[in-house]
Amino acid sequence: MSYNLFLDDERQPKHCRDYPGDESIYDTAEFKLALSYGDFINVIEENGIPNFVSFDYNILGPKTGLDCAEYLKKECEKQNVKFPAYRVHSSWPGIHAEFYKLIEEKQGEPEKF
Repeated sequence: MSYNLFLDDERQPKHCRDYPGDESIYDTAEFKLALSYGDFINVIEENGIPNFVSFDYNILGPKTGLDCAEYLKKECEKQNVKFPAYRVHSSWPGIHAEFYKLIEEKQGEPEKF
């Protein structure tokens, strides 16, 4: 199933329109929403690997968006598929580089929006 996944406990995709880069995805695409690590896993278990993921760092519960990215990376490795295109829409200082480092570590360079 082809879908986009948006991880955030406060914002909706339309709220990311003002972030730098190619924000058109937030205007034109529909998203399945996840508020927490548990939600994120459930969406992936029910729908498979998404085409695109937009990550926030601070989410509901003790886990973070980085934990979600790590879970997705392991799922992609298990299924022998490339990590999906992604954006990090978090305003947490310096966290974009941490996501990139985690995702790129073994996968090579995924498409970034």
